[in-house]
Amino acid sequence: MRKVLGLALAVVLAVGLAAYVSQAQPPRSRLDAVRARGQLICGVSGTTVGFSFPDPVSGRMIGFDADFCRAVAAFIDVPSVEFVNLTSASRIPAVLAGSVDVVFRTTTVTIGRDDQIDFGPVTFFDGQRLLVKSDSRINGLDDLNGARICTQTGTTSERNITDQMRLRNFRFTLVTFAQPGEAFNGLVTGRCDVWTTDASQLTAFRATAPNPADFKLVGREFSDEPLAPFYQENDSKWADVVDYTVYGMVLAEELGVTQAIARNPARLSEITARDPIAKNLMEFKGNAMTRVLQLVGNYGEVYDRYFGPRQRTAILRDGTRNELARTGGAISSRPFRP
Repeated sequence: MRKVLGLALAVVLAVGLAAYVSQAQPPRSRLDAVRARGQLICGVSGTTVGFSFPDPVSGRMIGFDADFCRAVAAFIDVPSVEFVNLTSASRIPAVLAGSVDVVFRTTTVTIGRDDQIDFGPVTFFDGQRLLVKSDSRINGLDDLNGARICTQTGTTSERNITDQMRLRNFRFTLVTFAQPGEAFNGLVTGRCDVWTTDASQLTAFRATAPNPADFKLVGREFSDEPLAPFYQENDSKWADVVDYTVYGMVLAEELGVTQAIARNPARLSEITARDPIAKNLMEFKGNAMTRVLQLVGNYGEVYDRYFGPRQRTAILRDGTRNELARTGGAISSRPFRP
């Protein structure tokens, strides 16, 4: 009997010790999984001009959001990115299910969403407006009584316009679509009188239409839409990767470190020798930011690549929150120092 009791006690202690050790060890980070896979799986729209869309010649995914995906991969020295096209409705479920590592998809930071996932730094400040045909008599929200309104389902745009119409006691019909391109086509084909979403998307789709003069943006911005990447909650190692990729690109613009400089060892050495902040940035995490800048450039370069004044999808930064904080905007970094 004593032997039986002793054996039972030993089993209980062993099981308890194993459970304690299991609980004491932190859960595996998404960072470990991405490195083991050798590929970043990044959620994007894939159909939003300017932000993420296939290059018409090569078919390669390009855009403001797509470049941030590539930057995150470069930060951790992962050689490739798999882009997964997500709708507004499927983006958060994809993160919760773990089928994507991070999402860069014109997503507004809201407290309701933050209850489900974690957001990174804001990469683009936006606001909602209206797009109509050029011969439309609609000039703003007060002209929408009885209107048919195109928007994307599962977005803040859908909620914002609904709130604005109910505030005015207007009759209206929402015509909802999964993707922005479908909503724009709804306006083109006459299924609705107006399309409403973030002004950046309206500007981009108008600019790339066969005849941009057929459409006009009207009314003032009537919402605040800070757009940011997001990922699974409570994973600080992975959050640091995404967050400091963005912060590093912003700081590089502040410091004047461009893609060309990052690709020129002599010029880069000259700058880091005289500027300790630049030295900290470029040597951070085993030269992580050097790889990022060599691949995609700093924040301003990525912005200008898709929204600069020479682009068809031009969205001016000057005088907006998308300027650097040090010049009056709201785009800012964090210190890169011990």
